[in-house]
Amino acid sequence: MHSNNRKGDSKANVKAGGDHRVMVDYDTKEDGSMKNPTVTVLIPAYNEEKTIADTINSIRQQTYPNIVQILVVDDSSTDKTEEIARECGAEVIRTPSNSGTKAQAQNFALPYLKGELTATIDADTILDAKAIETMVLRFLEEQDIASACSFVVPQVRKNFWELGRTVEYIYGLFMRKKTQEYLGIPIVCSGCFSMFNTALLQKYGFKDRTMAEDMDLTWQLLTEGKKVRFCADTICFPKDPDTWKTYKGQVSRWLRSFFQNLSVHKKDIWKNKKLAVFLYSYLIEGFVGVIFYALLLWSIAFPPTQYIVVTSPVSLIIPVKAIMPLLLLSGVAIVTASVLYQGHKLKISKIEILKGVPCYFVLSIVNCCLFIEAFLNEWVFKRRLEKWEKGH
Repeated sequence: MHSNNRKGDSKANVKAGGDHRVMVDYDTKEDGSMKNPTVTVLIPAYNEEKTIADTINSIRQQTYPNIVQILVVDDSSTDKTEEIARECGAEVIRTPSNSGTKAQAQNFALPYLKGELTATIDADTILDAKAIETMVLRFLEEQDIASACSFVVPQVRKNFWELGRTVEYIYGLFMRKKTQEYLGIPIVCSGCFSMFNTALLQKYGFKDRTMAEDMDLTWQLLTEGKKVRFCADTICFPKDPDTWKTYKGQVSRWLRSFFQNLSVHKKDIWKNKKLAVFLYSYLIEGFVGVIFYALLLWSIAFPPTQYIVVTSPVSLIIPVKAIMPLLLLSGVAIVTASVLYQGHKLKISKIEILKGVPCYFVLSIVNCCLFIEAFLNEWVFKRRLEKWEKGH
């Protein structure tokens, strides 16, 4: 794993267009004086030969005219990622060896950024044609924005995992992220597509102290009083897990990273009290969800115990047989109505959404199990996750 300081060895590894490093004057570029900002699109990639062409092509089809650089940082891939990226017209730099984390790969590219704004995009993500233009407009409306994130919709919506994730994204972004935006604390500028003030990005960099560098940087920006925004009208389409193995790997990393980041930022987050309240409410919500689904499954699997008032404590928690199913049905109604409404705006078919709702609730139970596993590994047994794995 490499250190964050890449300036000593970067120059020898640039394979297109010479040395494009930008010396940044932080005092003049952080204040937000852009009128027609130039944009660099940064794509970290490792063995992405199957998807990177679609990603680059979606960038080349953007309506925003001032994209001055598409920069792929190839993290020593063993496939044709570099070759394909060049054929698609991207500038490519290559790390001397695999850095081991997405954070380090992106840090390697920081000295070469040419745009006043930098969009970071995963190499398996495609963008809506107006995505960058819409995001830039937000930066022009509020020129002191440090970072902004977008709406996320899975590219493929066919099998159980993809349909469940579709409902999860739409509901979560529609309900949770918009609330966070209203309060000024979007808690994650996702790595699949976000935009940064380049000067600030080069100043802070990405830390590899957790397995979610995007979450880490977002929390740091918020605790230091920087402005972070959620652009609901900007849409990206990542390739989401389509098997149990890849789904488990991705969600486990997200959840374990959440616990890692809480440990790293446990003191600093109280500098932003709204952020701290949100984060710890999510932690409590995770445990409440585990208890709710455990009781629900118990009431279904062992209905006779609900009538044993004296000898069974479960009967005291579930005094009426219909309470748990009634709560679940209420949740289903709220989620379905919310996702149908937002899905219509996103032009996602009602059939896909209706198929996805039961998948979403099954995945909610799965996620509760993964939440407990992450809690035990990270905070109880101290088995820290240190290996970054792809989500597909």
